Amino acid sequence: MANVTMIPAKPRQELQGLEATAKLRVCAYCRVSTDNEEQLSSYEAQVSHYTDQETC
Repeated sequence: MANVTMIPAKPRQELQGLEATAKLRVCAYCRVSTDNEEQLSSYEAQVSHYTDQETC
């Protein structure tokens, strides 16, 4: 039977030479494509979703 060694992934910050506690900079892009009634709350739902993801 083959001997398998798992090598864990390094955090992206470590690969970029940053401290392990460094915050990642991200952004979200929210939009609606039409003025249809079905999409009236789409923009608000998208903004809410990404706002709720904010944990740092």
